[in-house]
Amino acid sequence: MQSNNRLITEITELDKRLGGGIPPNSIVLISFQTGTTFMEFNEWRIFKQLKNPHIILVGFTLPALEFIDRANIRSVLKSEDANPRGKEFLSVVDCFTQESEKIEKIDFGTIFHVSYPFDTDKLYSILKKVREGFENKQVVWVFDSLTGLSIGVSEENLAKFCRRIFRLHKSHKDLSFYLLNMNAHSDKFLAIVTQLADIVIHFKIEEKEEKLRNYVQVIKGVFPIDTTKLYYETNKNRETIFY
Repeated sequence: MQSNNRLITEITELDKRLGGGIPPNSIVLISFQTGTTFMEFNEWRIFKQLKNPHIILVGFTLPALEFIDRANIRSVLKSEDANPRGKEFLSVVDCFTQESEKIEKIDFGTIFHVSYPFDTDKLYSILKKVREGFENKQVVWVFDSLTGLSIGVSEENLAKFCRRIFRLHKSHKDLSFYLLNMNAHSDKFLAIVTQLADIVIHFKIEEKEEKLRNYVQVIKGVFPIDTTKLYYETNKNRETIFY
């Protein structure tokens, strides 16, 4: 279901803070603090509202197959009767293992292995080529994470890469999610990438009533938005409870 042409997360209070949901074709920056527990994408309901989307995962934090399992993409895309929406719906750009350049087929998509992902010109060319393979498809990007890329790239070059890849997303009218650990970057870089993104969502932790509490806060969006903190916790079943 969509609200005012926005994609709703079905997390009621978050949707309120987003002004009704996430507009299609947005660049969404999700930043978090070290130690924060933030909800997995399989708790969001955005993907189910898109018509047979193709998902491109760009992973710096885990080997490709572990990344797929953690993201639980198959669960995300299942319809109400638990049947996946199509067979080949996923491309994974593996920037973690740094194997020789190769393309690996899996049962529901393709893994593109990148031998040296810290060459941002080369990485951009690979991502552009992967996207061009789906000219007639609605594409959603999940980039995990800009912090992982920053290990081998200066912040100046990282900012240049963000400008290029964000323009690519806009030219195709893609929805994209970018993750970063805010503790790992300078204020200057955070200001630049915040300016470039359409929506910025912070997952942070603070001491409140002598306890450490997680909260999510929308700090930038397509107006109107609500910047009020939304507190939450994760129970033993890894379910997110908001209060």
